[in-house]
Amino acid sequence: MEFAPFDSSTATDADYAAIAEMRARMHAVDRVGSPLPTLATTLELMTKQDAAALARRNFWLARDDSGRLVGFGTVSFPEQENTETAFVSLEVDLGRRREGIGTAFLKAVLPAVQAAGRTRVMAMNVTTDGSDGERFAVELGAVCTLPGLMQTLEVPSVDRALWDVPAPDGYRLQGWSGAAPEELMASYTVARNAIADKPAQASDWEEMEWTPERIREDEASFAASGQDYRIAIAVHEATGEVAGFTEIVVRPSAPELAQQIDTAVLKVHRGHGLGRAIKAEMMRRLMAERPEVEQVATTTAADNSYMIAVNHSIGYTDARGLGHFEVAVDDLAARLGS
Repeated sequence: MEFAPFDSSTATDADYAAIAEMRARMHAVDRVGSPLPTLATTLELMTKQDAAALARRNFWLARDDSGRLVGFGTVSFPEQENTETAFVSLEVDLGRRREGIGTAFLKAVLPAVQAAGRTRVMAMNVTTDGSDGERFAVELGAVCTLPGLMQTLEVPSVDRALWDVPAPDGYRLQGWSGAAPEELMASYTVARNAIADKPAQASDWEEMEWTPERIREDEASFAASGQDYRIAIAVHEATGEVAGFTEIVVRPSAPELAQQIDTAVLKVHRGHGLGRAIKAEMMRRLMAERPEVEQVATTTAADNSYMIAVNHSIGYTDARGLGHFEVAVDDLAARLGS
């Protein structure tokens, strides 16, 4: 069995198809409630930089002695926040688990993690509730430091009357696709940084530090990859400042799906129902302009009961538990005997 870096320069259509088929089998079991990977989404994942990703992904594939694909992994090294961390993900084909494939992957990537000077490994959005991934992480000494919840909104069956939420008194709602209006950039930047003021639980996770320049870079990255990046905001009428925001992205490989990313309201403006209002505004705009969207997915910290309730109020339902698991590199190396 061999676990080796994926070489896109020599990859064939058949290679990508095999990866998509294997991942679809796994996700049907491991990620209930989420759409299954397709060839189109797999090509986008592996050949285009995802503007929503925290760092560039390096892909690895596992093949057994017959050459059959049995595993898929990624490792990435963020260069701004969380620079002590290596992000790792691993998927092993059904029927081939508990054979040491995951351990082989970690042994293969550990030297690169150590060479990069990283002191912890984090696996993000691992399905909990007794999943194979959770059990594997715990066996390696990893701890769930950021429990979360995935929620989905099924557009064909939702009651759209739930989106009839007016702007609270003293505020107005607006939105855009692509670049933020220049006249709002200063206060919009402040609102973007409000995401750091949320439950952090047991982790020392660092949120992105937004500046106007970084926001423009982010917007340009979404545009370059062909992703429809959408923002809805609440503006405080008395000051003209952005009081809260929410963001959604629709990828070209799956136009029927939307991913809700961050939502935040400045502390001074909380208690007025702005979170619900801006999320409802987002759904109204999204459906008016992208009626082909059938599902919206989002993840929320498990102890953020306010945002979970807001999501329920506009039609989201709970799909599955998630967690960010982390382990010190030295502890992982000792467990692996490396």
